[in-house]
Amino acid sequence: MTTLAEAVESLRPGDTVWLGNFGAQLFAVGEELVRQGAAGLHVVIASGGLLLDRLIGAGVVAEVTFAHCWNAVGPAPTPHFRRAWQAGADIRWHELPMGVLAAALGAAAHGVPFVPVRVHPETGYRDWAGGMLAEVASPFGPATVVRALPLDVAFVHASLADEAGNARIGAPPGEALVAAQAARRVVVVAEELGEVREVDLLGLLVDTVVVVPGAVAPDGVPGRYPRDVAAYQAYGRGA
Repeated sequence: MTTLAEAVESLRPGDTVWLGNFGAQLFAVGEELVRQGAAGLHVVIASGGLLLDRLIGAGVVAEVTFAHCWNAVGPAPTPHFRRAWQAGADIRWHELPMGVLAAALGAAAHGVPFVPVRVHPETGYRDWAGGMLAEVASPFGPATVVRALPLDVAFVHASLADEAGNARIGAPPGEALVAAQAARRVVVVAEELGEVREVDLLGLLVDTVVVVPGAVAPDGVPGRYPRDVAAYQAYGRGA
């Protein structure tokens, strides 16, 4: 076990960092990144939302792989993200469909360079993916493939964890499990430390545990605390 500050201190510019899970954004990790003045990170986050917007505004992000970025309450735009995208900020963008992002993590977990995916030809993802997608030929026919996305560190949220790293993620787990398998180092950020009877993530995949009650607030954790809708609304108004 360690502290959140120590876990974040280990990051270096250029690291590829997963901040999950889908529907449970790790705002506690994001705020610690900002507090420590982190910069130059490749942030991987399926549900970008306010957390990604905050990190872009604070200058933490040099590269980002994501599925979407908006204020879920409204929905309303995320201002830092929008300004950076429209102004051509010095950020490398990789926007992928949720399933394709998960496939890229899965490729890294399996130790292969890419996997075939299906991307509808009438979408703009081939342009938005920033080089993550390619067309290949094979004896079985042509295919669209996504490049593997290995992670240096995965911060995975859990409702409950024990000292050995066994974790009960709860709903929704999203891409958390495959992200952990794709990562060189896994940090479980748990709401509570205790006995885990229903294990979603085995401790053998986990390097350290950080206990942070309220780790995803103002987002919510089913069965623990609800999303703070007023905080989301205030963010959308620029408060």
